[in-house]
Order: sequence, then structure tokens, then C-alpha cells
Amino acid sequence: MHRSPSAPSATVFLSLSLAVLSIGSEPARASNPLIKGPYLIYPGVHTEMQVLWQLDQPETCTIEWGEHTSYSLGSTRTVEYGTDHQHTHTIADLAPVTRYYYRVIASEDTAAGSFRTAPAADATAVKFLAYGDTRSFPAVHDSVAEGIIATYTADEGFQSLIISVGDLVNNGNSELDWHNQFFDPFYTNIRTMLGGLPYQACMGNHEGNGILFQKYFPYPHVGGRYWSFDYGPAHFVVVDQYVPYGPGSAQLEWIEADLAATSKPWRFIYLHEPGWSAGGHANNADVQNYIQPLCVQYGVRFVFAGHNHYYARAVSNHVQHVTTGGGGAPLYTPNPNAPRVRAAAAAHHFCKVDIDGDWLTLTAVTPDGTVIDFCRVEIDGTWLTLAAVEPNGTVIDSVTKRTPVVDVPLFDPSASSRKIALHPAFPNPFREGTTIGFSAPEWANVRLGIFDVRGHRVRELFTGRVGTGYRSLPWDGTDEAGRPVPAGVYFYRLQTNAGVRGGRAVLLR
Repeated sequence: MHRSPSAPSATVFLSLSLAVLSIGSEPARASNPLIKGPYLIYPGVHTEMQVLWQLDQPETCTIEWGEHTSYSLGSTRTVEYGTDHQHTHTIADLAPVTRYYYRVIASEDTAAGSFRTAPAADATAVKFLAYGDTRSFPAVHDSVAEGIIATYTADEGFQSLIISVGDLVNNGNSELDWHNQFFDPFYTNIRTMLGGLPYQACMGNHEGNGILFQKYFPYPHVGGRYWSFDYGPAHFVVVDQYVPYGPGSAQLEWIEADLAATSKPWRFIYLHEPGWSAGGHANNADVQNYIQPLCVQYGVRFVFAGHNHYYARAVSNHVQHVTTGGGGAPLYTPNPNAPRVRAAAAAHHFCKVDIDGDWLTLTAVTPDGTVIDFCRVEIDGTWLTLAAVEPNGTVIDSVTKRTPVVDVPLFDPSASSRKIALHPAFPNPFREGTTIGFSAPEWANVRLGIFDVRGHRVRELFTGRVGTGYRSLPWDGTDEAGRPVPAGVYFYRLQTNAGVRGGRAVLLR
């Protein structure tokens, strides 16, 4: 959706409605020159915040800031840099974990927002957000941004920073896509989010040659588009998969040296193409072969990625590989039975990460706050909390186990699962494969498996928490190891809190 040049001005509320911003719907209005931003970047120094914006004409601007909307702490004039009327100012000498207000004045146009500074270097607790693949459908991205704003409005600890795993726009070489899909003032929630959260993005394949990506997000890259930064007790390594990162490459050598040098207890890597995911684009072998060994060696607990447009969490040798590609791009259907996958959902979403000392809690939620995954991990990776979680996020039961562990939610004793319907396998009999479906009228925990005539389990098709609606799961006639099973009669069983339902399928060879 995009408004014509004749559309009237809109009133936009930025950063918790702390100030009113009068902006036009198109960059061509001379009385309204502010066409992108203001938006934020965290430059890696906990006492600083970088503010950026773009005009449609040459002009000197003023930026003011303070701990109140009187903006009494500082004021400076800015002049454009580059060749496209861009402005930036890094506000320095800030106190840790403090809210600051700022406004940008450009001719008759004034934009205001707020941010919270990073924790002190010796902090032991922090919260942050993660998502990605916002391209193509800005209206959907805007709804995700609305959920993000609601999250940090309800809990100011989440007004920290947001990491993006790439594919910000569909064609990263197109200025039009950057305006229409990412920075268009019409999408007020995106603009509010960008004005209230520093945006820490990695390079995606849709960013093209990366020139415009670096134009709008001039991070302090050490080479290519890779770099790292600290944030409280966390250390983030940003990987560029579109320059070499194999053995002997400058990037891989830098990643290893960077991880070896950090003293931060919690270490994260984020990149675009995942090493383990739930289908769609194939698992990235370079992540498995080159990044994963460094994660194990240097204690990286989470790798965030996107590329596949859904949510998935896989576990490999205590490393959680999270695919968070539900920021706005068209959704794919994940395979919950893909290797090492522990949770999967076809949903637009974002992730909330809460670090408190030696424990980290990750909660993946849809824009309305519905929980689609929850896990809690100890810093050394040997303990993992598994929980049954209500859609509103309430943990109603949990257990903590040493890993390795089959990481699945507990069965929820309060769920009303008696109305879950099991649908017959189709086709039946079958040769190449069959599909088994079930439908749930409300959230519940289920387990669906295939058994032979002796009652031995052949294959587990699904274990986890499901929402309302119909779900179909394919079985290709193989066992857990992917080996074809003999022709014969097999039984499928759906376990819920109310008991077991079943059916029979005949495999022909």
C-alpha cells in the first residue's frame, strides 16, 4: 500500500506517543522535507546512540536531546553528508540504562522520539528483541512492529535494541524499495519502532550488492559487512555470508579471534542463512561446517538466522539455532520433523530474549502476543528448562533437565483437548507417502507417531503445542533414521491429555 503524492499529511506518533510528528505521505513536499527517519543505530559504545535521518532537499537541521521533553541536555546543528541529503549525529556521554528524549528539526518538520541507553559494561542482566525477513509486505511488517512497540511499552526493559537477521527489503539495490517497503512514513508503527529501538541488522541476500544497505545502516564494519559489539553481558557477532567466511578467509579468522577475545558471558552470532532450519531454503553447510565448531569452542549459545519465512528452533551440540524469518515476508510452511528441529511455526512473529545472570529465556511471539515457543537455557548449556506455556505467555508447568534432551513442551494438564479431531490418513493404502491431519479448537499439546504391528514406534511425526486450526503432517514411509520401512500395516496414534486416538495405514511397496 502506498499513497499518491497528493495525499494529505498524516499525524504520526513516535516512541510511546511521547511527541507528535507532522509528516507528509511523500518525499516531494517542500514543506515537509523529512522523508526517512529519524532512526537509531547502536554504535557499540554503551554511552552513545546514533540518530540518522534523510531529507528530500539540502538543508541544515537541528537535533536536541535530554532526559525530559524540554530537550535541555544538548543541541547541535547538523549538515548533510554523502550525496543524498542524509544527516546523522551520535549523542555521547549518556548514562547507562536511562531514557532520553530527542527531536530533529528540519524546516517546518519536527520529529521526536525516545530511546533507552545500553546497560553498563559490568551488567549481568539485559533484554533484547530479534526478528527478520521484513521484505515485500510492509503492512505485515507494520503489524509486527506494532507488537514490538506494545512489548516495550509494557516492559521498558525491551526498549533496548532489536537485531534483524536480514532481507529488510525485496530489492536492496532499489531506492524505491527502501522508501516504499521500509522507510515510508505511511507505516507509522515501523517508523515508531525505528525511532525508539536501535536497529542492528545483518546482510541478507535480498540486500543485493549491499551498497544501499550500508548507505542507510553505516555500522562500523571491520570488513565486508561484518562486525561485533557488546551490550551489557552480551557479545554479538554479525556475520556477512556474502563475502567469504570459509577456511583461510579474513572473516572466519576475524570471527574466531573476536570470540576468543571477548570476556562477555553470553555470546551470540547472527546471520541470514541458517545452518539448521525446518525446510524451504536448504540448511547452510558453511554454517554447519565453519560457524558451528566456533560456537561449540567459544561457548556461543544462540545463532539467530532468517531466510526461511517462519519460526524454527533447532539444537546442535547445545547450540540453539533460531530461525526468525517472520517479520513480514510471505510465510513458508516449516517441517517440524526436520533434523534437529525442536519447535516450528508458520507465523509472523518476533523473539524476546531475557538474560538474568546465568539464565536466558527466549520467547517467540506473534504480533498479538501469542506464544509459539519458549525455552530457558543455562549459560554453560547443560541445563534446559522445558515448559508448557499458555498463549498469553503464562508458564503453567515446567521442568529443568540436563542436556542432551528431547526438547519438547510438557503436556498441559489444563488444556481441553478432548475435542481434537484426528483425520484419516490419505491416501491409504499408499506407496510414496501419506498425510495425517488433526484439528484443534483451542491451544493444546499433542504427540503424533507411527507404530508397527508390535507396538514399536517407527517415527515421531510431531510433538509440541498447537494452536487452533487444521494441521497436516506427511509420512514418507521411513523410520527415524530416514530408512524405508517394509510394506505392511502401520498404526498412527495421536496422544493428547484426554487419551490416545488412532488409525491404520497400509504401506505398499
